[in-house]
Amino acid sequence: MKTKIIVTSGPTREHFDPIRFLSNPSTGRMGHSIAAAAVATGQFEVVYIAGPVPVEFATVTGAQNFSVTSTDEMQAAVGDHLSGGCILVMAAAPADYKPQFRSPVKIKKTENPQINLVPNPDILKTMAARNRSLSPRAILIGFAAETHETEKYALGKLKDKELDMIFLNDVSKTGAGFASTTNEFTVFYRDGRREELANAPKEQLGRTIIGCIASYAGLNL
Repeated sequence: MKTKIIVTSGPTREHFDPIRFLSNPSTGRMGHSIAAAAVATGQFEVVYIAGPVPVEFATVTGAQNFSVTSTDEMQAAVGDHLSGGCILVMAAAPADYKPQFRSPVKIKKTENPQINLVPNPDILKTMAARNRSLSPRAILIGFAAETHETEKYALGKLKDKELDMIFLNDVSKTGAGFASTTNEFTVFYRDGRREELANAPKEQLGRTIIGCIASYAGLNL
């Protein structure tokens, strides 16, 4: 029986009018690479949930593919598929905030609007709360894109969100992070271990990450 793995990918968009939105530069390449690597093993039932990404990263052949726009939509899609014994890889970069109000029509420049922001739900924290009642529990894996005090923030997220693993990505480095074809990570585990993944093409790192996850989960690939 295949193990279900849910992989999220790309940014989300939070519209304040029909054509303008808050977002970030994530392309979805990293999440897509992880999902494709999982499919290639033949050992996983892959659920791929992508935000607004370029067409080449929108779907993964061999996976169940879902497209979302907002953080609320991404959380709903993840929640629909989270189940006991599955693996959740939150490689997406969902927006942390959204406009308090969304205009139904385009806001004109002459209106000089002030946009108030409110927090979006924290998808991993929400799933962690749900995970407490699952048996067997799901494996929750996070990603931390940081610019300073990187280890401090990553370890804080690992504990606060009840994660099994977190992949720390220092996006201030050249050749790492959003819109780059390469990346590098420090991996922190719940049991205190850490591992360095050297800079490499994201497609290669996708395979390495699936190897790390499989090893943690006790799966033989």
